[in-house]
Amino acid sequence: MTAEGATVIPHFSRWDDGRLGARSPGEFVELMYERALTIGKDIYDSTAYELVELDPDYYEERLVFYLRRRAWAEWYFGTVTPARQIVLLPDELAELKLRLARQIADEVRHHDVFCREIRRRGGRHRLTDFTAPPALLRMKQEQLGMDFAAELAAGNQFSGEIVLSVHSREDRNILRLVLDERTMEAIVVIGRDEPMHIANGRELILKCSESPQQRRQIAAAQERFLQALMDQHVAEVEMLGSRRIRPLPIFE
Repeated sequence: MTAEGATVIPHFSRWDDGRLGARSPGEFVELMYERALTIGKDIYDSTAYELVELDPDYYEERLVFYLRRRAWAEWYFGTVTPARQIVLLPDELAELKLRLARQIADEVRHHDVFCREIRRRGGRHRLTDFTAPPALLRMKQEQLGMDFAAELAAGNQFSGEIVLSVHSREDRNILRLVLDERTMEAIVVIGRDEPMHIANGRELILKCSESPQQRRQIAAAQERFLQALMDQHVAEVEMLGSRRIRPLPIFE
């Protein structure tokens, strides 16, 4: 039974071969893109939350945790996964491998941006000092369990990166209500790189989605990662001074 008011997200991995194979690879990629974007817009939609007043010291503690989580993710999701994709891709895709290497350089820079903000606030920025919450570890395990470059793209560039692309939006963005101006400025600067990273995922999936079986595997990877991502990201938005008043998107 669907929770009233929840955004319903299609379960592509449960479609039969005929339905999965009826679209061109390009059309399948667009379905995947729109699905992740719909989730991103929903979980960061300010009308889905009520603001909650927090003690300033408590808020600062939570903000540092948020910045540490972002730094951790930029490293583990932003560098490790593209590196694995480079290894898995054949030599004839050298140009795409080069673009993925550039993505890794971007992600290292993003990691450093968050670490700089953590240090400025007196927090501990070393990755080894951060205890990742369960939902974040689920996201990490999902990616570590994949050994198909396009499947990795579905659980990285074509899920998390698409969700991150909504972070700097001007309208109906809960982050602009719960984050300070300097943190938002850092997020906006980082967001300028997301379209290029998403394009990497688009090309990977486009090259590897000819058969219904491939599409089902790719779709399932995106679904698993996005489910864990929703839990983690909404928990963060709430800890920064809000309360979710609309049900989370539901896969059906």
